[in-house]
Amino acid sequence: MSGGAGRAAPARQRGRRTFANMDRPGRQPLVSVIICTRDRCDALRRTLAGLATVSIPADWRAELIVVDNGSRDGTPEVVRTARLKHLAVRYVREERGGQSLARNTGLAASSGEVILFTDDDVRPSEDWLERMAAPLLGNECDAVSGRVDLGGDSARPWMSGMHRAWLAARDDEAMSEPEMIGASMGFARAVLRHVPAFDPELGPGALGYMDDTLFSWQLRQAGLRLRSLPAALVVHEPDTSRLTRSQWLRAASHRGRSRAYVLHHWEHRVLKHPLAQSCYFAAKLHFRRRLQARAALRGEGCAPWEMSYVVRLAMCGQFRIERRRPRNYPRLGLIKAR
Repeated sequence: MSGGAGRAAPARQRGRRTFANMDRPGRQPLVSVIICTRDRCDALRRTLAGLATVSIPADWRAELIVVDNGSRDGTPEVVRTARLKHLAVRYVREERGGQSLARNTGLAASSGEVILFTDDDVRPSEDWLERMAAPLLGNECDAVSGRVDLGGDSARPWMSGMHRAWLAARDDEAMSEPEMIGASMGFARAVLRHVPAFDPELGPGALGYMDDTLFSWQLRQAGLRLRSLPAALVVHEPDTSRLTRSQWLRAASHRGRSRAYVLHHWEHRVLKHPLAQSCYFAAKLHFRRRLQARAALRGEGCAPWEMSYVVRLAMCGQFRIERRRPRNYPRLGLIKAR
């Protein structure tokens, strides 16, 4: 097979690009923190409470931009009543559905030399913002990825590394390979001159995943410097409904579809005989399901083999759709052409 489902981050890099030191004497650098949210006001309230405890160096300024991606719950009131001592809070509405669109709206609304993203269901450590922003302000790198651990209420003994990774948790080995994850990522504003936006066809509300992954790959392709920061910790506290078998299978389908999009449009790779592969994986999935016990759809847990087969099956099906479309990028391109 010419275009596998495994991760295929580009190895080629151009000459390193660096930017002038942003932390110039006599001025206070501004850090923009962006959270995109939709109909999760209770989780958002807890995240804002956590951000209220985050420390900001005395010679820095910081702003928090909450992008409401069309919520119909109490999200506007939660943001309006939030009181964060060291962060100026701004509410921005983006009615068009899709996390990437919300992220791009947040970028347009932000003013910071450094931009940090986190999710609406995390608890940041007290020094998270400083540890994330300091290497960027000091021009030690161009983009950063922080550590994400699972909250105690979400972790389960049956979870494999695959389960944890799909919930954004990253172990020490994964942290050795810099790749940004939306729960804790950041970059210097100057990188937007080279990679200006997240792809609206990827991420939640669209194909489901890989919006932050593709952005990371594009930054590396541009020759920019990515760094993992294991000491910059947030604790991810996803709703336990995400642990049911039906949700793991749904996530697997979205991951496969997203991978097919990147395979065709960005990598310009060919998945050989996708219909035959679909039949093969459908049969393999069917027979293995008959042979092995599985959790109920509403029960917790899902076997990694089942998740993997569904990823491949969805990837083959979506590739048959995407290959009929003109490619959205030049090969390994930084800016979407369509």
